Amino acid sequence: MEIINYLNEQTKTDYKPSTYKTQELIKARLREGFTVEDFKRVIDLKTAEWLSNPRMSKYLRPITLFGTNFESYLNQKPVKKSLREEDFGLND
Repeated sequence: MEIINYLNEQTKTDYKPSTYKTQELIKARLREGFTVEDFKRVIDLKTAEWLSNPRMSKYLRPITLFGTNFESYLNQKPVKKSLREEDFGLND
Protein backbone atom coordinates (compact mmCIF):
# COMPACT_ATOMS: atom_id res chain seq x y z
CA MET A 1 0.00 0.00 0.00
CA GLU A 2 2.71 2.48 1.01
CA ILE A 3 4.75 1.79 -2.13
CA ILE A 4 1.86 2.30 -4.55
CA ASN A 5 0.67 5.38 -2.67
CA TYR A 6 4.18 6.80 -3.04
CA LEU A 7 4.25 5.96 -6.75
CA ASN A 8 0.88 7.65 -7.23
CA GLU A 9 2.02 10.78 -5.37
CA GLN A 10 5.23 11.10 -7.36
CA THR A 11 3.74 10.38 -10.78
CA LYS A 12 0.24 11.84 -10.33
CA THR A 13 -1.32 8.47 -11.18
CA ASP A 14 -3.99 6.31 -9.58
CA TYR A 15 -2.69 2.74 -9.51
CA LYS A 16 -4.61 0.42 -7.21
CA PRO A 17 -2.53 -1.23 -4.48
CA SER A 18 -5.00 -4.14 -4.48
CA THR A 19 -4.27 -5.27 -8.06
CA TYR A 20 -3.03 -8.88 -8.06
CA LYS A 21 -0.12 -8.34 -10.47
CA THR A 22 1.07 -5.26 -8.57
CA GLN A 23 0.97 -7.13 -5.27
CA GLU A 24 2.86 -10.07 -6.79
CA LEU A 25 5.62 -7.83 -8.15
CA ILE A 26 6.08 -6.09 -4.80
CA LYS A 27 6.01 -9.35 -2.83
CA ALA A 28 8.58 -10.90 -5.18
CA ARG A 29 11.02 -8.03 -4.69
CA LEU A 30 10.47 -8.04 -0.91
CA ARG A 31 11.19 -11.80 -0.85
CA GLU A 32 14.45 -11.05 -2.64
CA GLY A 33 15.43 -8.80 0.27
CA PHE A 34 14.62 -5.38 -1.13
CA THR A 35 13.10 -2.80 1.22
CA VAL A 36 10.34 -0.21 0.99
CA GLU A 37 13.09 2.42 0.79
CA ASP A 38 14.52 0.60 -2.24
CA PHE A 39 11.14 0.87 -3.97
CA LYS A 40 10.99 4.58 -3.18
CA ARG A 41 14.50 5.09 -4.56
CA VAL A 42 13.57 3.37 -7.83
CA ILE A 43 10.42 5.49 -8.07
CA ASP A 44 12.43 8.66 -7.42
CA LEU A 45 15.18 7.78 -9.90
CA LYS A 46 12.86 6.80 -12.73
CA THR A 47 10.45 9.68 -12.09
CA ALA A 48 13.33 12.15 -12.31
CA GLU A 49 14.45 10.52 -15.56
CA TRP A 50 11.12 9.77 -17.27
CA LEU A 51 8.31 11.98 -15.97
CA SER A 52 8.95 14.93 -18.28
CA ASN A 53 9.65 12.67 -21.28
CA PRO A 54 6.42 11.94 -23.19
CA ARG A 55 7.90 8.76 -24.72
CA MET A 56 9.02 7.33 -21.39
CA SER A 57 6.49 8.63 -18.84
CA LYS A 58 4.06 5.85 -19.78
CA TYR A 59 6.54 3.39 -18.26
CA LEU A 60 6.18 4.87 -14.78
CA ARG A 61 3.98 1.95 -13.79
CA PRO A 62 4.33 -0.99 -11.38
CA ILE A 63 4.95 -3.67 -14.02
CA THR A 64 7.91 -1.74 -15.43
CA LEU A 65 9.39 -0.34 -12.23
CA PHE A 66 9.03 -3.41 -10.02
CA GLY A 67 9.67 -6.12 -12.62
CA THR A 68 12.84 -7.81 -13.82
CA ASN A 69 14.84 -4.58 -14.15
CA PHE A 70 14.20 -3.48 -10.55
CA GLU A 71 17.74 -4.11 -9.31
CA SER A 72 19.26 -2.37 -12.34
CA TYR A 73 17.06 0.66 -11.75
CA LEU A 74 17.96 0.65 -8.06
CA ASN A 75 21.68 0.69 -8.81
CA GLN A 76 21.69 3.31 -11.53
CA LYS A 77 23.25 6.68 -10.87
CA PRO A 78 20.90 9.65 -10.70
CA VAL A 79 20.46 11.32 -14.08
CA LYS A 80 21.87 14.82 -14.31
CA LYS A 81 20.74 17.32 -16.87
CA SER A 82 23.44 18.30 -19.28
CA LEU A 83 24.55 21.91 -19.40
CA ARG A 84 22.90 22.26 -22.82
CA GLU A 85 19.55 20.98 -21.52
CA GLU A 86 19.67 23.37 -18.58
CA ASP A 87 20.64 26.34 -20.75
CA PHE A 88 17.83 25.83 -23.22
CA GLY A 89 15.17 24.44 -20.87
CA LEU A 90 14.96 21.24 -22.94
CA ASN A 91 13.86 19.04 -20.04
CA ASP A 92 11.45 21.42 -18.35
